[in-house]
Amino acid sequence: MKKDASKTVVLHTYTDTMEAKIMQDKLKVNGIESFLNDENVLGMDPVAGVELHVFEADREKAEQIIRASAN
Repeated sequence: MKKDASKTVVLHTYTDTMEAKIMQDKLKVNGIESFLNDENVLGMDPVAGVELHVFEADREKAEQIIRASAN
């Protein structure tokens, strides 16, 4: 099955906006474009969390970066 290069997927959902932004910066340094959803729902404390989205084609590499950052 071919991946749609323009489709985005949720990589991870964070309860803390700053943590989501830190992970977004780590992805950017590694050449992966990402997007945050719901970051301004209630200022710095989003109700449903902050979703970190990446393009489907970048998902595997992004997951590896996130896992490595957790260690």
